Order: sequence, then C-alpha cells, then structure tokens
Amino acid sequence: MTTATFPLPSGRAGRATRGFSLARFLAELFEGVAEGRRLADRYETLARKSDSELARLGLKREDIPRAVFASRSH
Repeated sequence: MTTATFPLPSGRAGRATRGFSLARFLAELFEGVAEGRRLADRYETLARKSDSELARLGLKREDIPRAVFASRSH
C-alpha cells in the first residue's frame, strides 16, 4: 500500500502529517458514503410501508428515522 504525506507549508514534513494516508482517507470516505446509502435504503424501505405494516413492526411513521439510525452499524 502506498502512503502519501504532504509537506507543511514551510516545505518540511512534520509530526502533523505523519500517519496521514491518502488511501486510508479515501477508504473511510467511501465507507461513509456507502453507510449513508445503506441508511437511505433502510429509510426508503420503511417509508414505503403502510401505517398498519409499520404498526406490526412496533413503529409509527415518526419513529422511522430513529429506527434507521438505531440499526446503524458502528
């Protein structure tokens, strides 16, 4: 794996840039985007259900956002 470091404005690398990995940043960025898409998909799935279907799941329409974020993987 390639690690990219960027120099400080003075032109010298320092502790602030040590450990910064462009690959790690991009991986975390894409994972965040993927998690956002999964949450949106869960929300849409629940939002399409009727009130009676939601009630069978123990939810009200206003509970959908809480239920979606409660199911979030950490």
